[in-house]
Amino acid sequence: MMTSILPRTLERLARRGPATDAPFPQELSRLADYSMSTPQVLSRQYALAKDIIAKEVIGDFVECGVCNGGSAAAIALAFRGAGRHVWLYDSFEGLPSPKAIDGPDAPAYERRCVGSEEAVKSALRIANIPEQDCTIRKGWFEQTFQSPLPDQVAFLHVDADWYESVMLTLRTFYDRVTDGGIVLLDDFGHWEGCREAFYDFAAMRNIKPLLERFDNSQAFWIKGKQHNRGA
Repeated sequence: MMTSILPRTLERLARRGPATDAPFPQELSRLADYSMSTPQVLSRQYALAKDIIAKEVIGDFVECGVCNGGSAAAIALAFRGAGRHVWLYDSFEGLPSPKAIDGPDAPAYERRCVGSEEAVKSALRIANIPEQDCTIRKGWFEQTFQSPLPDQVAFLHVDADWYESVMLTLRTFYDRVTDGGIVLLDDFGHWEGCREAFYDFAAMRNIKPLLERFDNSQAFWIKGKQHNRGA
């Protein structure tokens, strides 16, 4: 069950879908096999993305930390047919070396969570995402973020675990997120480094996002949104 901090509007989205009240597509249940997140989390990620489309927020979808593509395909499913491009970044070699800031349990996860590019493509096929609508950047972020980037981002999913990876992702893409776009931190409640990176980035940029939570780990904000009055 979602925590009380989550707006009632998102609670309705998670139960029934976005503003159209359409039922969730059947593909979502199949995508759980490609994700470490629960089907409930995938459905809420899908609902957030669907609401972005309903509100006609400009920009593409970017996910940094893809693993086997479950969440990427769930979110891309909401963007399907909307003329948006999907940008996916992952080393496909597992997690990089953590630092002390990432927490005492982090070292045990170095090089774990290894995903497969072929699995990602399979998940995208389940979601019926045309191959030409998706760019997969394989490699460590330090290298792949040097390649051409999307000009505008409507949905930024940061599933990068460690402090340095989350910070690099935010520094690279945040300014490309359009007003009304979503920044979703997958590991906010799970890894200390992810949370510290968010706080440090917000302080660095002098921003105070209206942070919303769901599940035990997910946190997101809508860029430019200052309050939930009237939600």
